[in-house]
Amino acid sequence: MRKCFVLALILVLTIQSFGQYQYNWTPRTQKIYESITSLRIPEARALILQDKKANSANLIYPLLESYADFYQLFLNENRAEYNRTYPAFEQRIKLLESGPKQSPYHLYSIALGHLHKSLIAIRFNKNFEAALDFRKAFLLLKENKKAHPNFSPNDVYLGLMTTVIGTIPKGYQWMANVLGMTGKIADGNALVLKYINSKDAFSSQCRNEALFVYPYLIMNFEGNKKKAFDFIEKTAYDYTNNHLHAYMATNLYLNNQQSQKALQIASDINPSNAYLELPFWELEKGYAYLNELKLDAAKTALHHFIASFKGQFYVKDAYEKLSWIAYIQGDQAKANAYRNNVLSQGSDITDADKQALQNAKKGTWPHPVLLRARLLSDGGYQNQALAILAGKTSKDFDKDADKTEFAYRLGRIYDLAGQPDQAIHFYKSAIEKGSNQPEYFAARAALQIGLIYEQRGNPTFAISYFNTCLEMKNHAFKNSLDQKAKTGIQRCLKK
Repeated sequence: MRKCFVLALILVLTIQSFGQYQYNWTPRTQKIYESITSLRIPEARALILQDKKANSANLIYPLLESYADFYQLFLNENRAEYNRTYPAFEQRIKLLESGPKQSPYHLYSIALGHLHKSLIAIRFNKNFEAALDFRKAFLLLKENKKAHPNFSPNDVYLGLMTTVIGTIPKGYQWMANVLGMTGKIADGNALVLKYINSKDAFSSQCRNEALFVYPYLIMNFEGNKKKAFDFIEKTAYDYTNNHLHAYMATNLYLNNQQSQKALQIASDINPSNAYLELPFWELEKGYAYLNELKLDAAKTALHHFIASFKGQFYVKDAYEKLSWIAYIQGDQAKANAYRNNVLSQGSDITDADKQALQNAKKGTWPHPVLLRARLLSDGGYQNQALAILAGKTSKDFDKDADKTEFAYRLGRIYDLAGQPDQAIHFYKSAIEKGSNQPEYFAARAALQIGLIYEQRGNPTFAISYFNTCLEMKNHAFKNSLDQKAKTGIQRCLKK
C-alpha cells in the first residue's frame, strides 16, 4: 500500500513537472488575439487578467501580453509606459523559454517576444539592442520552420523579416550572411501571401496581422503601388471595427494622394472606449484636411494630436503644418511661434521631422503658390494644383530653391496625373537645378524617374536614376529615399 502511494505521488509530481507550462491556443485566446489586433487592447487586457487566474500554466497568455504591450507602445510611443513595461518583454521571453520544446509554439513564441522587443527598441532609438533581438527572432523562426514546416503562422513573421533583410544593400549582404540572415523581398512577400491564402487549421490564427503587413510590404518594399491597392480594394477589411487595419489603410491612402478616402476611414472608426486611444487619428485627419486646404479643420485636428500625444515622432512635422496654416492665413506672428515649437519640441528621427527642423533652421518660408500647389497635389487634387501653377515659369520665382521646387512640383503633378513623359521632362529640370541644394526635390525627382523607367521595363535607365538619387547628399529625406532607391536597384537587378 505504501509503495503504491509513493509511486502515485512520483507520477503526480512527474506530470506536474513536465506539464507545468503549455502552449494552448484556444478559441478564447483567439478572441483575445483578435481584440488586440483590432486595437481593442483595454478589452483584451481585461480578458487576459481574468483568464490567467484559471490558466496560469498556459504560456499563450504571456505571448498575448507581449502583443498588447507591443502595439500600445509602438503606436502611442509613451515614454512613461515604455520605462514601466519594456523590461517585461525580456521577462516574458525567459518565461516562454520554460515551455515544452516539442511544441511548434515554443520557438515561435520566443521569436515573437524578441521581435516585439526589437521593434519597440527601434521606436525608442535603441538600435543596437534592436538589431540583436531582430537577429534572434529571425534565426528562431528559421529553426522553427525546419522543425515544424506545416506550422503556417510562422510564415507571416518569417516572411516579414525575410523581406526586410532582402533590402540590405548588396555590398553589406556578406555581413548579413555571416550573421545567418539571408532573404529576398519576393520570397518574403510570397510567404505572407501564402499564409493569407491558406485554408489549414491555422489559417485564421494571425490573419489580422498578415492582412496588416502585406500591403505595406508590397507598397514599400516591392514598390508595386497598383498591386498593393488592388489587394486592399479586393479584401474584405472591416475598417470600422478593426482599428489596426484602419490605421494601415488611412496611412497608405494618405501617402497615395487619396486624402478624401483616408479622411473617410479615419472618421468612420468605431468610437467605443474598448479601443486603444490613438492620437494618430487626429494627425491623419489634420493632414487630410490640410491637403484639401480646409485650414481651420486641419488646425483643430493637429492641435488635438499635439495635446494628446505623449511621444516624439511627427511632433515637429505637426508644428510645421500649423505654421503653414498660419502663414497661408496671413498670421505671420503665429506662424513664427509655431516654427519656434518646431525647433524646441519633438524629435528629428523621422524624415518628416528632419525636414521640418531643417526648414525651421533655414528661417525661410515656402513660396505661397508652391505651397498651395503642393498641398493640393499631396491630397490627390492634381487638376486644381496644376491650375495654380498655370502660366508660370521658373522665372516667376526669385529663390533657387523655389525654381527647383517649381520644376519638381510640375513633374510630380504630371506623374500623379498619369502623364509620365511630361513628368520626366520636369523631373530632369529639377535634378539639373537642384542637385547641389540641401532640399530633397532633386533626389526625389531622380527616384521618380527611376520608378517610371522601371515600370516601363527599362532597368538600365532605372538603375542609373536610382543611383543619381543615392548620390544626392544631406537632404532631410535621405534615409527613406535612399532605401527606396536601393530596393529599386535590387528589383531591377533581378529582372
